[in-house]
Amino acid sequence: MIHVMSQTLETFIKGILSKLGVPEDHGTMTAKRLVAAHMRGFDTHGIPCLIGYVDALDKGRIKSAPALNAETLSPWLTRVDGDNGLGQVAGTTAMEACLKSADTFGIGCAVVRRSNHFGAASAYSLMALEHDCIGIVTSNASAVTAPFGAAERLLGTNPLSVAVPAGKNPAFVIDMATSEGAMKKVRKALEEGKSIPPGWALDENGRKTIDPEAALKGVMLPFGGVKGSGITILTDILSGVLSGANFGGRVLSVFTNQERESGNGNFMLAIKVASLMPMDEFKARMDEELDRIMALKPAKGVEKVAYPGFFEHQTQVRRIKEGIPLERKLVEKMSRMGNEHGVLFPSS
Repeated sequence: MIHVMSQTLETFIKGILSKLGVPEDHGTMTAKRLVAAHMRGFDTHGIPCLIGYVDALDKGRIKSAPALNAETLSPWLTRVDGDNGLGQVAGTTAMEACLKSADTFGIGCAVVRRSNHFGAASAYSLMALEHDCIGIVTSNASAVTAPFGAAERLLGTNPLSVAVPAGKNPAFVIDMATSEGAMKKVRKALEEGKSIPPGWALDENGRKTIDPEAALKGVMLPFGGVKGSGITILTDILSGVLSGANFGGRVLSVFTNQERESGNGNFMLAIKVASLMPMDEFKARMDEELDRIMALKPAKGVEKVAYPGFFEHQTQVRRIKEGIPLERKLVEKMSRMGNEHGVLFPSS
């Protein structure tokens, strides 16, 4: 492993994107969201995505300088047209609009259409914490998941993230694919010659499989059976149907499609806690809730009872001090890409 500090990695990402005609502010938004994923331990959603983005920008599948349009539909509601630009730009613009509205009116909502893959959903929900808000984010994605009971693809791995501030305890932060596993983890398992966990996927004949290659030819499964399938469908409704983006299997992968715009959509909501109760009171109540969870007796085989966001916070604290660990193969890929675009990778 090679460790790279977050600011150094951001500088590299911005340098690459600048060479491809991405405006400075768009490059900054994208770099911050990619590095934010690494800081929380979601390493598949950081610079590994950059390789695909660079290819899409090179070939014109993503616009380097889109005419982004943020339309104010009401004082608390914004619709962002991403104009087929980088997903991080549209996503950041949408959450910033939510937070501006929430600071004034107590709530802010935004939808995004004509966007692309936007990385880790928590990179946007976490933005709400700086404003003492609760952040809720959903996105749809290219069809790889079958609804419960089906053996055909219709839905994406459609991420859901919710960030809730606390006091002395780390924030409560959900960041999850609504499929049982993320496609990037399946591809990573294939690259590393590993199996995937049971229950993640069906092969092309509709049979359960732990073979990542068979999973890529088949379908991913929603988490939690019929209940999880309902949540996956809900994320497609909020992110796609409601936003005016593609939905119901029509979203394409920015990494592989050559046909048309990917058409991803997002849904974002920010709630100003102080609109409901004093912030200090809320944080004390949250700490009590989280303390109660962590004080529970662990089940057999569990070392410590925790909650979503607790271990990711520990990872973030450690990486602030030590830097982001990157595998040598990834560093080599980044170095080659940097050389091709005249940008030196920090460890090379």
